[in-house]
Amino acid sequence: MATYLGTSTLEFGSTHSSSRPKEMVREFQAIVMAGGRGSRMTEITAGRPKCTIPIGNKPMVWYPLNLLQRTGIKDAILVVMEQMKSAVQAALEPLGLKINVDIVTIADEDWGTADTLRFLSDRIKSDVIVVSCDFITDMSLHPILDLHRLHSNGVMALYFEPQPSDNTLVTPGPKSKFKPERDLVGLDEKTSRLVFVGSVSDFDSEVPISREIMEKHPVIDMYSKITDAHFYIFKKWVVDFLVHKKNISTLKGELLPYLVKKQASKRNKIDKRAEANTSAIDEDTKKDIFDFAQESYLTLKVRNISFYNDHKSDMNSAYHGDSIRCYGFLAPSHKFGARINTIVDYCNINRQIKDRWEMVTGGVQFVRVHSSADIKSTQMDDTCMVGENTTIAEKTSIKACIIGARCEIESKVRLANCILMNGVKIREGCILSNCVVCDGVEICNNAELKDCLIGSNNVISAEAKHTSEVLTVPDRLMQI
Repeated sequence: MATYLGTSTLEFGSTHSSSRPKEMVREFQAIVMAGGRGSRMTEITAGRPKCTIPIGNKPMVWYPLNLLQRTGIKDAILVVMEQMKSAVQAALEPLGLKINVDIVTIADEDWGTADTLRFLSDRIKSDVIVVSCDFITDMSLHPILDLHRLHSNGVMALYFEPQPSDNTLVTPGPKSKFKPERDLVGLDEKTSRLVFVGSVSDFDSEVPISREIMEKHPVIDMYSKITDAHFYIFKKWVVDFLVHKKNISTLKGELLPYLVKKQASKRNKIDKRAEANTSAIDEDTKKDIFDFAQESYLTLKVRNISFYNDHKSDMNSAYHGDSIRCYGFLAPSHKFGARINTIVDYCNINRQIKDRWEMVTGGVQFVRVHSSADIKSTQMDDTCMVGENTTIAEKTSIKACIIGARCEIESKVRLANCILMNGVKIREGCILSNCVVCDGVEICNNAELKDCLIGSNNVISAEAKHTSEVLTVPDRLMQI
């Protein structure tokens, strides 16, 4: 096992020949999934890739890339739809990230996350970190990586306790009846083995747990309110298995439950050829998941002669002899972690981002007002953020707002608790309260909007008055 040196990109060189350049192998590779269109928040993603919508003064995808960078990851694959590549490249260029980002495009919109991982299999040479582009956290990844190093031979999943939200303001737009799906997660109290995953809606009053599971894991904590962060670490063999098992399309909904269930199954007998430290099964004849999950002869030999055991409930061998091992890391309750995949989530994180900035960015300098912004107003409070080349006229009142780049705000405008994306024009005399205004919108003179969401490139007529509405061109919300 590799020695932990305080970084997550340990490199190991081949020692076969000193005359050849060393072939460097990363301990972990990283993939950021950004191919989704944001189907639960089409009102604000219809005009741009979801991963580029602003959170504070950075595009959404910056946060997971910065997280990987400050963990020590040197390279990341960013997966986007083919038609989104140029927009994503343009959003990344001015960010100054040091991590090398390889943008890989996919053409099939119906692909799930497991399909994408299968597509990337030729690029994956080691254990792989998979993270969603909409994930934001102040959690250090090192404890999760260490737990994976020590025990996992399958998947490591990250979970968070329910997160606080700002309930003082309503979410712009009409009230939504959408209720998020709740997960049911079972973790071994002592070892953090992930022994059960499912959906709360699939069960009534009883949850069946097999006798074999209960014998191995006598104390299981069942959670129904924790959040799956969509942050996973997979062993390399899982990717190889996905190439073989082509009917698995998604990571969370299909692959994760499959692996969790299989770890409780009886493993196949190990071919005696493994004792000679050779490949027990030819690559072309592997049929069963256990054919892929075999650990090296040396690892098994060392474990068998050591006194180490991961549990104390019985005298069985370490891990009860399981060759497939899934783990869940439940972040401490004071740690913040959220996925931004609904309008509610988007508004909440923007209301919190200034206060959480230092922790979720690892101490990146906070730039409240871009140096190129031209601000003549004397009534803009210090909770506001303003992007580059934005002009704000005098005699304006702006409170608790996030304002993007190249916006124009004329005199006698009052804004409170609003999010303005790029290129927004707000004409004289307008009053906006608790609104989300997307790219390229023009709001004409003396309009009054409260709790509204305005879609990209829309024009709001002069003197208009709207409350709790979605104002956009209906065709832009359609996905064909």
